[in-house]
Amino acid sequence: MKKSWSFISMLAALALGTASAAGTTAGTVITNIAEIVFTPEVPTGTTPPPATTVPSNPVDTKVLPVPSFTITPNDLGATGPTFVTENALLTDTLRPGDTAQFLYTLTNTGNVPNENYGLTTLTDSLNGAAKPSDVRYYPVSADTDNSGKLSPAEIAASAPITTITGVAIDEKKLFFQVYTVPTVTAEGDKIGADPFGTRNPNTGAGLEPAAGFVQPIDNDNYNTVTVKRTDAGVIGPKSDPDGNGAPVTPAYPSTDPVPVTIVPTATDTQEAPVTVTTTVVTFTNTVQNNGNRPDVFEITTVAENFPGATVIVYVKNPDGSKGPVLPDTDGDGKPDVGTLQPGGTVDILVEVKFPAGTPPVTPTDKPTIVVTTTSSNDTTKSDTTKDIVLLPKVSFGDPTPGTPGGDPTPIQVGTPPTITPGGTPVIPGTPQCITTVTSYFAMEVANLGNMPDLYNITGTAPIKLTSGTIVTTPVVYYRDVNGNGAIDGGDTLLTDTTDDTDSIPDTGLIAPGAEVKLIAALAIPCDAAAQTIVLNQTATSPITKVTVPDINDTVTINPTPVATPVKTVDLKEAKPGQVLTYTIVGKNTSNANITKAFVKDTVPANTTFGSWSAISDAAGAILYSSNGTNWSATAPAAGPTVYAGLDSNNDGNITTADILPSGKSITATFTVKVN
Repeated sequence: MKKSWSFISMLAALALGTASAAGTTAGTVITNIAEIVFTPEVPTGTTPPPATTVPSNPVDTKVLPVPSFTITPNDLGATGPTFVTENALLTDTLRPGDTAQFLYTLTNTGNVPNENYGLTTLTDSLNGAAKPSDVRYYPVSADTDNSGKLSPAEIAASAPITTITGVAIDEKKLFFQVYTVPTVTAEGDKIGADPFGTRNPNTGAGLEPAAGFVQPIDNDNYNTVTVKRTDAGVIGPKSDPDGNGAPVTPAYPSTDPVPVTIVPTATDTQEAPVTVTTTVVTFTNTVQNNGNRPDVFEITTVAENFPGATVIVYVKNPDGSKGPVLPDTDGDGKPDVGTLQPGGTVDILVEVKFPAGTPPVTPTDKPTIVVTTTSSNDTTKSDTTKDIVLLPKVSFGDPTPGTPGGDPTPIQVGTPPTITPGGTPVIPGTPQCITTVTSYFAMEVANLGNMPDLYNITGTAPIKLTSGTIVTTPVVYYRDVNGNGAIDGGDTLLTDTTDDTDSIPDTGLIAPGAEVKLIAALAIPCDAAAQTIVLNQTATSPITKVTVPDINDTVTINPTPVATPVKTVDLKEAKPGQVLTYTIVGKNTSNANITKAFVKDTVPANTTFGSWSAISDAAGAILYSSNGTNWSATAPAAGPTVYAGLDSNNDGNITTADILPSGKSITATFTVKVN
């Protein structure tokens, strides 16, 4: 016989196969009806009837409630509440008084719908630090701008919660834990809080386990706040108290009656380029409390590379003007800015007075006022900034090897250059006088100030001509590109640069401590008289007004020789008894005056004295002599030797006080009769 299933056994097996799966909602009734399907046995050769289906009785199974939930992030690996947490998502570094906030997620991991959970708190700290005391919870809906953080305004606008309600199976509810870091905490303290979640009984029918059920909790969610407390302030240029290398204020004018432009830099400094007439510069400095509690900040100043400077610190009025001298608000004998709240700022004015024309020591030693702010809460905490005055200074003159700048001392060093104008020899006033001789001088100008500066270079020389006229001749300047002290192919004429608009040749901007090599050129006219010419040269800044002269360059003009007197006779042939007329021209052809000038002649052999007379185109009278010692206005009546001289001062005598100027002549006429 064929074996057959017992119907009852089959129903039992089907019933066992319908046990509830985990996660099914509590109270759900699982109903199961089994069936047996068979075909009755018929004789061989007979067609079987349709299959028969026989249902079983219904079997019902009700799913029991299994509540559970989680709050995450959890303290990683923890089996209970621990502190300090190991979860990086639950750490923060805050100051005393700051608001700590951490975002948590509560998830209904059980099979009970519409669950409610209560929120309480565990707190902890290390080493006895103050624990949080005002822990609050807010729904994620309080984050109205969806930033992931609650702003003070969002916190103020939302009511704290103590329960999370209506949580469906597998639903997640986000909430914030918020508390204030106690103001009494110190640097390095660690504190934390743990949102302690407890399931509340569910009042829904069939949704609560049987009596004796212990409600699930979640209490391993500690966060950790590390306290960073700073009692310190910073001071920097105007509106840039931290001086972090990114000035937030552009150049600004000082508050002085004659303001200068102050330029903040990227190194926690500000610089004020001044002129030689500046006597006061007032800087604006900003102090900020970057600690976490109110503090009083003292101000001290030290002048460096600035001997004799007077420094006064003022309160800054709301309109930017100077208020009272900085007071001592806390009575410790030191001026301060008063109490500043955390993050608060205040501007002060640092006034520096100094004599006009004060020069810097060197281009690199910038006159500096070091301004220091010190915390009264912690006097070991201070910060400094630097207010720098850029003073001008220039050196100009003859080269000084090894050091920047020229020698401006008005003393001739060594043998001055000597030239003979117009070649050797020439006769001034004649067509031969066409050559102009140029004298050259190596020069250099150095910026010995603290700021870039440019200098107008000017020079003139008074040159006396043989006519007695004095002409003022300009000095022309060339850039000595290779610095060899001589004019060559690479040197260029000094011109007015685009750095200024005064049409005066200048050096262009020169960096502090740098110098420019120059060649000074003076053209000497060919009719220049013998003399020593002094070049009056000056370097002047149109920016800072600093100026320095150089008057130690000279040119000596040597006297040129007086040409041989020119003598002519009217007859190339003569008979006895005929008269010969001689003309003697004694002309000063040199480039200098000559004194005690006279012409002289002697009765030739084989002739007899006739007459002797003279004239001059120079001022004065003609005097005569027969011996060169005794002079008279009357010409001699006999020889053998006769003299005619110029009495320029009309004192009746011929001496070295009598001058025959350059280019002037004495012309004598001498007659004799042929024997």
